[in-house]
Amino acid sequence: MFENCLEIRNHFSDYLDDLCTPEARKSIRYHLSFCDVCREQLEQWQSIQEELRALPRQQVPPEVALRLRVQASKDLNPKPISEHWLRIEDALKPLLLPATGGVLTAIICFCLIMGSQVVPMTNIPDVTVQVVTPARVQALAPMDFNTGDNPLVLVTQINAEGHVKGYRVLSGQRSPEIMERLDRMIYFSVFQPATNFGKPTDGEVVLSLRRITVRG
Repeated sequence: MFENCLEIRNHFSDYLDDLCTPEARKSIRYHLSFCDVCREQLEQWQSIQEELRALPRQQVPPEVALRLRVQASKDLNPKPISEHWLRIEDALKPLLLPATGGVLTAIICFCLIMGSQVVPMTNIPDVTVQVVTPARVQALAPMDFNTGDNPLVLVTQINAEGHVKGYRVLSGQRSPEIMERLDRMIYFSVFQPATNFGKPTDGEVVLSLRRITVRG
């Protein structure tokens, strides 16, 4: 079913999540029975998946969770709200015509009074504030090294100031030369800290490095 190792590895995620078709799963198992390289790659995927599942989850504040539940309830149950609105509209219909004249008079008076007091409009667009944002990489320090055929996967801890507190390697080569250059690259790189309600906080960044050639 698959012609090469690359096609097999492209289906590792679905294979681990049990989303493959029976034919694809059978083909992947057959390929893994004789390909040691792909079998090692799959074991690394499983290790990364377990590490990611072990990362701490961000707790949503109670007031935000309440607002989300209320909004979800409104979106899932629009019919009762529309029925109540129709009942209110039917009850107000007899009052609409007598009230129209008074409303129009009030609008005309208000426009005459406020005509010279126009509030200037601004062209600045509204800025959407996200509740929680993850830490991100802004710039990697200049460095040049080769991790070989296997990618180097690591989790980097970033504090609220955007500085690296530490990191741990999940998979890949860990020779003294690579670790020494990796230390210099990580600690001289620039990161954007995670935020919680707009306030910087500690966070983590997962990096997957294969062949790095970054020069200043």
